[in-house]
Amino acid sequence: MSFLPLLRLQQLADSAFPIGSAAHSFGLEALVETSALQVENLERFFEDYIEESGALEAAYCAASCVLAAPGQAGSDYRRASSALLREWLAWNAELSARKLARESRDGSAAMGRRFLRLAASLSGDPLLMQAAETVSESGAEVHLAACFGFVAGALGIEASTAVPAYLQQSMTALVSACQRLLPLGQTQAHQILWNLKPAILHVSEGAVESGGAGSPARTSCFTPLVDLAAARHAGMYTRLFMS
Repeated sequence: MSFLPLLRLQQLADSAFPIGSAAHSFGLEALVETSALQVENLERFFEDYIEESGALEAAYCAASCVLAAPGQAGSDYRRASSALLREWLAWNAELSARKLARESRDGSAAMGRRFLRLAASLSGDPLLMQAAETVSESGAEVHLAACFGFVAGALGIEASTAVPAYLQQSMTALVSACQRLLPLGQTQAHQILWNLKPAILHVSEGAVESGGAGSPARTSCFTPLVDLAAARHAGMYTRLFMS
């Protein structure tokens, strides 16, 4: 990969990219409120989180990246790109169905829409512009994991690079949320992120291997505790996060 796509990927995966990630904890706030999540078990929790929720999102990210890769649309660009977008939107509908808690599902979709719209505006890429327009007109839910992969693929970034970058971004946002919820200092937070990198790479490799087959729905994910906490978050008396 040349330096230009790499620099673009760094910007897309930056925690400062304005998509609203700082407003969401995706159920972690409810887990902290019940003392199920504490500093002492945080790293182990995130290792398990990556193996389940991370693997699910990585699968949709990888498949979306492969789908949007240059050359996939062929010579009849408009017809092929429309068919491509229909398949991609169907994957997003699948992912919506697998996000059981309304707040977390809405948060992921809101961040996905903002990410796609901003990436399309910044890059001017025809496929991304068409995708953003289609989503705006249809009101379809598109999730951050799928949007990140789709944007990366359209910009010529390979799935093997895009997926770990997405997971790194996601985990950084969640650890940052924990810094606001728990007595977690910056040094310890970065140590946790450092220690999570082998798990991120392991899950990314599996997602990339299956992503080329275009079958993200086959990826299993079982997170009842996180799903219940995310659903419970809406009824908390006081909340720091939107989800």
